[in-house]
Amino acid sequence: MLSEKWRLNGNLYYTSVFFILMAVFISLAFSIRFVNSTSVVLLAFAILLRPDRTSLIKQAFKDHFFISSLCFVLINLAGLLYTNNVSQNLKEFSVKAGMISVSLFFCADICRGKINLRQIMTIFTACLAAATLYCIFNALYIYLVQRDSSSFFYHNLVKPFNEHAVYYSFYLLFCFIYWNEEGITTVDKAKKKIAIISILIYFFIVIILLSSKIVLGILLVYLLYFIPSRLVKKRNKKIFFLMVGVLSIILFVLAATNNPVKKRFSDMAAGTSTLFQQEKFTPGVYFNGLQFRLLTWRFTSEILNEQKSWLLGVSPGDGKEALQKKYVETNMYQGDGINSQGYLQYDCHNVYLETILESGLIGLVSLLSLIITFLIKIMKSKSRTALIFFISMLIFGFTESYLSRQYGIVLFTFLPLLALSNTNSSAIK
Repeated sequence: MLSEKWRLNGNLYYTSVFFILMAVFISLAFSIRFVNSTSVVLLAFAILLRPDRTSLIKQAFKDHFFISSLCFVLINLAGLLYTNNVSQNLKEFSVKAGMISVSLFFCADICRGKINLRQIMTIFTACLAAATLYCIFNALYIYLVQRDSSSFFYHNLVKPFNEHAVYYSFYLLFCFIYWNEEGITTVDKAKKKIAIISILIYFFIVIILLSSKIVLGILLVYLLYFIPSRLVKKRNKKIFFLMVGVLSIILFVLAATNNPVKKRFSDMAAGTSTLFQQEKFTPGVYFNGLQFRLLTWRFTSEILNEQKSWLLGVSPGDGKEALQKKYVETNMYQGDGINSQGYLQYDCHNVYLETILESGLIGLVSLLSLIITFLIKIMKSKSRTALIFFISMLIFGFTESYLSRQYGIVLFTFLPLLALSNTNSSAIK
């Protein structure tokens, strides 16, 4: 039973937790890495401040998803036993340890009925809108001075925050899914619906400018299936036709004109499909996204065969170095040694491939176990928002090794778990 003092200080505690959650979101929008990593750690520390911390931790250990997350991170830590690069292995562990902090916070469920998700998402959406507007005005300034239209697209657009265009696209995608699933169909006032539709259209345009092929593909599938099925059933046909009309016009303009977004998709068909099979290359050879990812599949298989490491992998500390050695052996572009590392800076660009390279089949089984337990957790909650976004992250995993990045951990665990918390209490609606 909680002490009387705790009861009196409870509101202050939950207010503090709310600000920690907000710090996670604000740091995402404005790419403040130190604040983001610190806030994630504070989520776990918040549990230790409670008088009932023992029962909460026990509750977390009863959750299969938390256990799976813990096992996955410990397997990465075990790489210290056979790595040749201890410092890099510890660095990889420190990033993935954020997964334990996030899952502990949500699986202990310390804020059941206390999180106002709508308020949090409103602030996050406002921050993303402000940040992207700043980036667009910055791109406009560059264009007026230098006449360089590339400032409006891909990584150049979010360069003021030193952000990755694809990751930022997923922040916007999460908001897009949330407001469609939890916003349009739940508000009654026309002004609020117009505001939500406006932000959805604006975020859609920004996602196009960011030019992430994987996010645009996911978003297109979502628009073709989920939105019609949701809105038609809710008899919001006017809203449905308004959104479809505006988005169709945008897509038509993209398809009918010569623009950087169209070029990024056309690039997928460039070159020969068997390029990745060559034994040697010249530094001037260009690999498109598909060719390079096929090449990393080949290199990973060769590394694991040569080192006989299929069971345990080569360790998280040695994975990137093993790939770099392959890039050098096959004479791929290695940069100028000053401003660019060429292909030496790239990892597997596939979270499943990266896991099996670093931690072998044991690591891959652990990751799949984590995914399955989370999917079961989502299915039981019947949260469409969490399910749609988590599936999006699973698809993203085939093109990016996001579990080696702090923001990738947040995308994979924090955002879906937060969406899942929406089903825990009416106070969040």
